[in-house]
Formats: sequence, C-alpha cells, structure tokens
Amino acid sequence: MSKYILISILFITGYFKIIAQVKNFSISPLPIITADPYIGVGFGALGNATFLMGDSSNTRYSNMMLYGIYTTKGQLGFQFNHQVFTKEEKWMIQGKLQYLDWPENTYQLGGNVIGDTPYKEKISYKAIEFEERVMKRIGKKNFIGLQYRLYSCWGLESDVKGNSSFFYNKAIGNKSFVASGIGVHFIHDSRDNVQNAFSGKYLEVALNPFLSFLGSTQEWLNFRIDGRIYKNFSTTKQKVLATRLVFELAAGTIPYMIMPQFGRYYSTRGFVQGRYRGNTFASLESEYRTQLWRFIGGVAFANINTVSEPKIKMRT
Repeated sequence: MSKYILISILFITGYFKIIAQVKNFSISPLPIITADPYIGVGFGALGNATFLMGDSSNTRYSNMMLYGIYTTKGQLGFQFNHQVFTKEEKWMIQGKLQYLDWPENTYQLGGNVIGDTPYKEKISYKAIEFEERVMKRIGKKNFIGLQYRLYSCWGLESDVKGNSSFFYNKAIGNKSFVASGIGVHFIHDSRDNVQNAFSGKYLEVALNPFLSFLGSTQEWLNFRIDGRIYKNFSTTKQKVLATRLVFELAAGTIPYMIMPQFGRYYSTRGFVQGRYRGNTFASLESEYRTQLWRFIGGVAFANINTVSEPKIKMRT
C-alpha cells in the first residue's frame, strides 16, 4: 500500500500549503474522548483549521480537519477532511482521505436481522478511502462538478468460519476489493456556516458509477440525495431546528462492506454503524438545538429510518 501512503502525504501537504497562502485563518487543536457500543471508548486528537480565500461579504469560511483515534476495541483510524471555497465562491473543493484498521460487528442484510444470533459476525479489515470533488458555481449558491472516489479494502477476516458464515458464503468482495469511480455531483448550499449552520438549506444529488476499467473489482452504481433545512428561531440565543433527509440506492454487484447502511454520513444517531445494511437506505431526522449557558448547548432529536431487504447474489 506504499503508493497510497505517498498519495496521502502529497495530498495533505498540498492542502496545508493553501492555508499558508492566506492570512485570515485559525487552527484549533482538540483532544478526542468518545464512547458508544460501536467503538467502546475512543481516544485521540483533532486539529481544525478555518480560513478565508476571499472577502467575507461574498465568500464563506473554508475548513480543514485532521484527526486520529484509537479505541478500546482495537480500532485505529486517521482522517483528513476539507471543504474549500475559492474567492467569490467560484469553485468549491471537497474531499477526504482516510485510513482504517477497524474491527467491527456485521449483521448480514436487511431490517429483519434482530438480535445477535445467528446474524452477528466480527469482521477485521484495513482500508484506505480517498474522495475528491471539484465543483464550479452556477447561479448564486449552486455547484456542479465531478468526484473521484477510491475505496481499497484488504485483509478481510470473519470470526465465524464454514457454512455458518454469511460473510464467507454470500458477501460480495469478502477477501479484498477495490471500488473506483468517477461521478457527477450537484450541490445547492445556502447555509450561513458550513460547519455549524443556523439558517439556510443544503441539497446534494450524487450519481457515482464504479467500473472495472477504472480499477473496480465489482461494477455497481450508487445514487444519493442529501437534503437539509436549518431554521433559527432567535436573534439573541441559538435556537435552531434542523431537518435532514438522506436517501441512498446502490445497484449492481455491491461490495458488502460499503453497502448503504445505518451510521454512514453521520445519519441515524442512536444506531450502531453498519447494524443494518441493504441496497436501499432512507433516513429522516429532526433536531432542536439551543445554547444553555455560554459555550454549553443542548440537543434533542428524533429520527425514522428504513433499509431494504436482501437482494444480493450468491458467491460461486
């Protein structure tokens, strides 16, 4: 995987050179301490940079984030995210680079896999994910462009062996796989703050084919809609109602590990990531957040979610 490590170093170095070219920026280092059933307890560090590439009257703040985390369940991850608005928002550049050494529980497919037995399998694997999209502004707050995505996964192993293992007998791409594709993306983004929005709207429509001539070991198509509305009810304190709809459809020979699933795209809070997977996934969530005291806030949320039942080919 040395070529991916080299790409990673060049990628991160290049974007931090962008920061060096602007004057109006700040960097905030933060510790990470988190806990949930998916990871146990996680420890790490995060660095977040915000900066302007133009005048604040017509250009929103850009941001970059680099973090690493290690968990009590033996999971290790590093990620670099960025969203850059050029001067007058003529271009928007988004993407991420991620490395995972990430044991996790899987539960076969569909919404009827209730309980652990006989569905639960612990899968260990390593993966590198790279996404980069370059988008041209059309109109006031609309952007359209192309995205390249690479997901390379290897060293996949299950703790369940033989005929009782769903993963070894039915999952697509169950030893190692590569997903490589170029897709078309449309974004409408009128949020006042892309990291912590108080008002505005966001709509993303993405169509991503993954094809063998681009290096994919399976051929499939991913379609996604992500819509969000933010409404601020106060001029003195932050009282925001945020509503989000996510819909994802995958068709073709889809690698099991990256099928549409609960927990992806920061959706379905309260559910373990990957607990439910299927060809189609939908989530509707609303949250009300408010400032309680100084820098302390509170959030109440509710969501409803669904995932399709199995439509997966048997391995031969």
